[in-house]
Amino acid sequence: MKSTKKIIALFLALAMMAAVFAACGSDDSGSSSSSAPSSSSADSESSSEPESSETGNDDDGTVHPCRIVQPGTLPAEYEQGIADVNAKLKEDGVNVEVSVQRIPWDSYAEKLNLMLTTGEEFELLHVMQDVKNLSAIAGMGAIIPLDSLLEKYPDLVAKFTENEWLGAVYNGDHYAVPCSWHSFDNTMAYMTLRTDVMKKVGYNEFPAESVDDVIDLMKKSQDYILEETGIKAYNWFHQNQDTAHWLHRTYDTYPFYVENSLGLIIARQDGTIDSFYESEEFKQDCEVYQKMYSQGLINPDILNLDSQVKYDQAKLGAFLPSQTFDPSEEKVIPQNTELTDVTCDWVKMCPDKPDMVYTFVQNLNAISSTSEDPESGLKFLNWLYASQENHDLFHLGQKDKYFVDEGEGLFSRTDAMKKDSDPNGDALFWLDTWMTGYMPFMRYDVATTTDNYLDYQNYRSENYVVSPIAGFLFDASNVTTELTNLQTEIIASIYPIKIGMVSYDENIGPAIEKLKAAGLDKYLEEYRTQFKAYLEANPDVMEIAKGTTK
Repeated sequence: MKSTKKIIALFLALAMMAAVFAACGSDDSGSSSSSAPSSSSADSESSSEPESSETGNDDDGTVHPCRIVQPGTLPAEYEQGIADVNAKLKEDGVNVEVSVQRIPWDSYAEKLNLMLTTGEEFELLHVMQDVKNLSAIAGMGAIIPLDSLLEKYPDLVAKFTENEWLGAVYNGDHYAVPCSWHSFDNTMAYMTLRTDVMKKVGYNEFPAESVDDVIDLMKKSQDYILEETGIKAYNWFHQNQDTAHWLHRTYDTYPFYVENSLGLIIARQDGTIDSFYESEEFKQDCEVYQKMYSQGLINPDILNLDSQVKYDQAKLGAFLPSQTFDPSEEKVIPQNTELTDVTCDWVKMCPDKPDMVYTFVQNLNAISSTSEDPESGLKFLNWLYASQENHDLFHLGQKDKYFVDEGEGLFSRTDAMKKDSDPNGDALFWLDTWMTGYMPFMRYDVATTTDNYLDYQNYRSENYVVSPIAGFLFDASNVTTELTNLQTEIIASIYPIKIGMVSYDENIGPAIEKLKAAGLDKYLEEYRTQFKAYLEANPDVMEIAKGTTK
């Protein structure tokens, strides 16, 4: 699997093709690039002028559907908003008709698997690497390789860096288009806290060098917030499956990365793959969380609680330093309460230690193998990322109808642009940028945007290491039974230990025995085998991980 060489060859070919188009008189006012992507090329794509949206395509004029499958629910005026998008596509000569199909979160995994196994027709599938990753979907034959098609879309290819495209590779071919909506320089390791509360309970700054002091800060903050809001605040994960990355920065063995979807493997910077739940690092996690649990800092019903509850409470100011929220709460809390002078910030333990780049791309969009016209998805993405205007129209709706342009990078909505004219209500039209956004064209709501929030969204570390598994996608097709059994056993046996509900020493032995019975050793062997092959095919990976090259 010579994926690195293939990637380089693809970019060289596309760069040459782009240069040819430029020489033939293409409009230089657009945001296309005539050179291969580099670490800075994607970030420089900030033009708001449209570019050629169907470069290199033979088109007989037939309008093909572009049906996009995503998680979530559609906004109240979806039909009106998407009609505006399709009118603009037609005006621009892009012969596709786009529609979005949403699968509710509470049934997403089940319904998505059903769609993929029954061969339901659609064009674009949003891929979340931390939910069902690219290799798992490609291994099912549910999506198609794109290299031969991408040669027709040099402008689209040039929107993303080589590393971002590397995150879209499976079995030596590109199987998706990256979604570059956010910087992923180890955002999982950062916590958000109310700095106004921190100062009121006696800490002038975040005690980033001492876990014991952080726990003390949490306990004092909990008491203060309970008196302030009447709500008992807790420390949270975004999802129960998440790993305590914030703690890992304090360990002597850092840097390392724990795969986040199941937490089964810990990848060390020397390329070693270990069993995380059998590691000393997991033991350290559990000891800290048992201390936190014993002090009432973890919700005793966390394993059964609806995830939305923590976000609803956070809007009221009731959250402790947690690896889940972001600094937008600084403006959200005063809008929902009578609290004043609320300030929030994002922090990390041991800030002098390097950040961990754990993935080159977290979100992608792939072409379904059931699509009647595989190119329609690429045509749409090419159009979407061609200009600020197109990006705004699809994500925010028609300007002045659904949003107000507040200048570069910002927007607002009037009450009339919200459901039931509710000042705190949902927008009448809104399609999530985290599934199809592009950083140079991103806009943020002035109602929730602060400098801290913008820093969080656009952070690019200057002190970082790259995990050896950042570009690696594990194919679980040979261990599907084991993976299913492991997932069930992790929830039943590991989660109570992980959150400190039960003793590590008394329960880890039986839990590991159950994981091994479920197939842990076979899973690890398959992971190590694939990762070894990945390293052999990509010898520069370890040089990057060692910091020799970045």
